Amino acid sequence: MPLLGPPASQVQPKFHPVPSLSSSRPLMKNIGIITKRSDAMALKASAQLASWLHARGLKVTVSNETARDAGIDRQVADGVPQSKIPVDCDLVVVIGGDGTFIAATRAVGDRNTPLMGINVGRLGFLTEVAMDKMISTLSHVLEGQFREEYRTLLDVTVLRAGEEVLKTRVLNDAVVHKEALARMMECEIAIDDMFAFSTRSDGLILSTPTGSTAYALSAGGPIIHPALDAILLVPICPHTLANRAIAVPGNNWVTVTLAKDGLDRLLTLDGQAGFALFDADKVLVRQSRHKLRVLHALDREYFSVLRDKLHWWENPAYRDYESGKIG
Repeated sequence: MPLLGPPASQVQPKFHPVPSLSSSRPLMKNIGIITKRSDAMALKASAQLASWLHARGLKVTVSNETARDAGIDRQVADGVPQSKIPVDCDLVVVIGGDGTFIAATRAVGDRNTPLMGINVGRLGFLTEVAMDKMISTLSHVLEGQFREEYRTLLDVTVLRAGEEVLKTRVLNDAVVHKEALARMMECEIAIDDMFAFSTRSDGLILSTPTGSTAYALSAGGPIIHPALDAILLVPICPHTLANRAIAVPGNNWVTVTLAKDGLDRLLTLDGQAGFALFDADKVLVRQSRHKLRVLHALDREYFSVLRDKLHWWENPAYRDYESGKIG
């Protein structure tokens, strides 16, 4: 697999300078839009954005289904299968929630196409741009005023009797968990082929720093800044309270070996796909060589997103600081 992004130790955000005001040519000419089609507001926003981009002389690409459901004219935007949207695009705008962003990540695959998220979901750690700032933010981005970063992905492999039966990639997390019965599952965890610990629990979350604000956070894991080079392991409701979340270096191999207990177990990938696991299966997780490019508005940074999404601003001192009353 070719290296399409820098190594994990070099994923610090890049800041693009504001171009000369005399420049009239946009830095990006082909814009894709991936939409949460089950949301009427997302469809309306997609039609609005497509028309605005078309009026600026840019080529716009949406999925065939979005063009139909949002009533986007073929003269305004090309319709293609969603998996083909990132092929020739300079930027893909994701309009929806974090689930839509994860689906867009799968569509990007090994390409180097950057994503930017517009939030019409609930929390929106990934789709961080508010709906009412969509046009103004994209206007700045098209002029080259944005902050770029590379997000870590995880390669996930399942071995069964020594044979590879699954190989995939996740942005947030891979979760090994019991399927239905209210019984704990057992597994052993090795780091770089060295036994680390065993756990009896409802499951185990293996997460990227990006995923630390997803399921891992609900399970009591820490928030890890996306620039850190780490893989997070979070037991789900462990029987022994001493089994705590742990972060290991990003260049480590993590191997989860299932016990021979006959339970029904699943591997859930980014909360959107499932794969049945059996006794003695091994789940291997390592940091992917490929990185996901994500663009941010210049007025948004990681801690401002956390303040908004986790309501840290409810402290009056934070509100005064944000409003400029405290210098």
